[in-house]
Amino acid sequence: MTLLDAPSLRTAAVTLTADSRRLLDQVSFLGREWEDIPAAGFAGDAATATIVRLHHLTTPLSVPAGQMHEVADVLDVAAALQADLDEAVARAIEVADRFTDTAPLVTLLLRDLRGLGDLLDFTCARQIDLLCTQLTPGPVRRLGDAGELSVDAIHELALLDASPEIATLAAEHPDLRLLETSDGHLVAAVGPLDTAASVTTIVAGVGSSDPQGWPTQIHRARSVAAATGGATVLWLGYTAPSSLAHGVPRSVAEHAAPHLRQFQADLAARNPGQHRTVVAWSYGSVVAGEAAGGAASTRGLHADDLVLVGSPGVGVNHASDLQLIGEEPQVHAVTNPRDPIGLVTTPIDGIHGKDPTSPEFGARVWTGDPTGGHSSYWEDPEFLANLGSLARD
Repeated sequence: MTLLDAPSLRTAAVTLTADSRRLLDQVSFLGREWEDIPAAGFAGDAATATIVRLHHLTTPLSVPAGQMHEVADVLDVAAALQADLDEAVARAIEVADRFTDTAPLVTLLLRDLRGLGDLLDFTCARQIDLLCTQLTPGPVRRLGDAGELSVDAIHELALLDASPEIATLAAEHPDLRLLETSDGHLVAAVGPLDTAASVTTIVAGVGSSDPQGWPTQIHRARSVAAATGGATVLWLGYTAPSSLAHGVPRSVAEHAAPHLRQFQADLAARNPGQHRTVVAWSYGSVVAGEAAGGAASTRGLHADDLVLVGSPGVGVNHASDLQLIGEEPQVHAVTNPRDPIGLVTTPIDGIHGKDPTSPEFGARVWTGDPTGGHSSYWEDPEFLANLGSLARD
């Protein structure tokens, strides 16, 4: 995406305004010429019909002239806003040069200003498309709707429509980049999503839709990003069950699965060469299982590795029933010995199917922490090291 500077935007606006006026003058001139035809001796019904037809052919030329004038207005506004951004950037750099202890703060400020610049360019282009085509562009609700917009710009755009809880969360965690926030759901990234060699998507489980627990979820995402050396996405893109009792039905997973599947597809389209790992924890593994289960054309989860963590089952009998779209994809599973989730599934069957850590399921089983429970995976050095190995393979 090429960003235009304020002088270039103003020059384009002036040029469009002048061209619009010339085109309107030409339409007016042709209209007068048609009205002068009878004076040349061409009269009668045929002459009248001809003049009407000529007016019919030339009058629509005023439409693009009007569009050009409206686009010029958009460019003028964009130029003024871009000039303000340029001035803010210059002042920030001046402060950094004068006061070296403010460099970290200025770096964050410059990142946000760059994101606003990308967003201004994106919004300007969409408005021009609307003026020129009369087609109303759809809202940016998912990652794939943003096109080539930078992650920083997507973050700024998401903030415009974010709930108060999400806006507060973003302010308190400046390293968090919002990706999707529609319907109060949260999908956000930690780390350089567009440049990292790997991205790990964490699909959380029961209780994860409660904003009170989001800081903990972000801390886990940071731990995974540090372990993998890549980016981590915290995918809370569905209304998770509020309790274990509410996590018994599969209906929530069935509703959430298409959204997870679409998000992973959008990630793959954005950076095809990136190694993608989906870490599905607790009820999140039910969601991931539903997203990857079955062989229909609409099924399949873009992931090189799927890690089922503390899983109550994923709705299929064997790992081979999970359709992953990646290079030599693998299914991995781990459940800590003291994780009570182990009580709801067995090697034969369970609340959501066969135990993914059983030999009968066919996943690559990781050794769990002998003293760990249902929520301690994210602090387990061996678990994090295993995730790091996947990202670097």
